[in-house]
Amino acid sequence: MIGIDQVNHLIMIKKRLPMMENRREQLLVDAARCTGCKRCMLACSMKHHNVINPSLSRVRIMRYEDQALDVPILCMACDDAPCIKVCPMNARIRLSNGTVVTDTSVCIGCRACVYICPVGSPSVNPFSGQTMTCDMCMDDAGEPWCVTACKEEGALKLVKGKSLTTDKLRARAGRSRAIFPSR
Repeated sequence: MIGIDQVNHLIMIKKRLPMMENRREQLLVDAARCTGCKRCMLACSMKHHNVINPSLSRVRIMRYEDQALDVPILCMACDDAPCIKVCPMNARIRLSNGTVVTDTSVCIGCRACVYICPVGSPSVNPFSGQTMTCDMCMDDAGEPWCVTACKEEGALKLVKGKSLTTDKLRARAGRSRAIFPSR
């Protein structure tokens, strides 16, 4: 039996969908430029939780020792996001700017979104048990704090509008295949 809270939540989601615009922004990762300094993680936790605590960051740095490579891991806001489909509470929602986030008012902390994410992006808040993903600091007028923190290295970059052409994306994918060759 579905409760009134779930019905109200579904109505709220349906109201958001018509307002969804085409994605205006996207964070690009250049793993070859990442030094593993974790300034992006510190900036993210400060922005969202007012404390410097890497475990509260929505960005994580994955270290690949065999290739001496650090890779920032963050939500790619997939067009057909499996995390939205798998959430039993419909707590994973797409905002008007295209980002996919967790509605903490209904998240039960089951972590289904963590397990199904193709890049392993959702992180778990160690205090609430609920998941967190990048919202691109949407309530700030400037660029995301992680991008600002990574200006010197340039591993994270905010691109807007039509600057993500298919040719550019293919070129970036080719560089990624060079870093992560098939086995």
